[in-house]
Amino acid sequence: MDRIYITKNGPPSIDNHHTAPKGRHIAELLGLWIFLLGCWTVYRLVSLPYIEPIWSMKFLLAQVIFMPIIFLSPIFLYWNFVRKETAPPVRFFSDYSSKNSFVIKALVFGIMLTIVEIILHFIRSYAIFNSGLFGDTKLEFEFGFLDTESWSHYLVMALTNLFIVAIVEEFVFRGFFQNQFEKVLPKWQSLALASTLFGLMHLPIAIFVYEMEGYWLVYSLIDWIGMGMILGYAYQISRNIWVCIFWHGLHNVLVGTFTWRFVEFEKVPSEMVTFSVGTLGLIAYFVTTMLLLYISRTKIAPWAMISVQN
Repeated sequence: MDRIYITKNGPPSIDNHHTAPKGRHIAELLGLWIFLLGCWTVYRLVSLPYIEPIWSMKFLLAQVIFMPIIFLSPIFLYWNFVRKETAPPVRFFSDYSSKNSFVIKALVFGIMLTIVEIILHFIRSYAIFNSGLFGDTKLEFEFGFLDTESWSHYLVMALTNLFIVAIVEEFVFRGFFQNQFEKVLPKWQSLALASTLFGLMHLPIAIFVYEMEGYWLVYSLIDWIGMGMILGYAYQISRNIWVCIFWHGLHNVLVGTFTWRFVEFEKVPSEMVTFSVGTLGLIAYFVTTMLLLYISRTKIAPWAMISVQN
């Protein structure tokens, strides 16, 4: 039977009597991740001819149906039949507050983080494209919802990203993998490992759907791993999975709703130079975000009704 402990560093933690020795525990989790990656890759390869074009209504509805099945079913099977656990694999709510309060505060915090993300990304883009490297440029804003088939299509896109993609990915990578690695590894190692697995899980869509290669595949991989790091750290200091769900979901919706780009370059640097500058800017963004989260951790954690965890 699982025992519940009240700790000074956070919410009640479930003492798992069935946790395997460190090496075996990590090997089981990595094996489970490899299985998920294999299933997701097969799904992308097999389904793509039937659900094209990308982000069409067919593509989104297939995501709604198959993503929870592919990612959640193996985890629950592993949890129930290999680990033989009775407690749920992921804690969605705190014992210290009502469910509504826990979720509403997470939503507010997720919106705040998304606004900070927009500001930092704009500063990064503006600094790069007005550095003189590209000469004179022109700023253009794009509204993705204007390119959708209809408002209903845009609504399905938004709801899919917010309530399917974000919930499933945060359940799997922050709620499950990061938590499970923390049972046998230091928190920062768990964060780095779970974030790397999160980034690598995006390779099937990057290679088979977006057909990325070369520098831009590496750039996107850094982007996904970095996103995993800041989401994971937000979870680490708040222990509120809904913070990550709302931040992740709003980020995805924002990408399909509103963005900007610099066009009409006076100079066109080499692909290597563009990649290098873009990557350094991306890393600077993630480091800045991590620092802001670290500096504000003493305010974030009590506000989320959880004690600070260093």
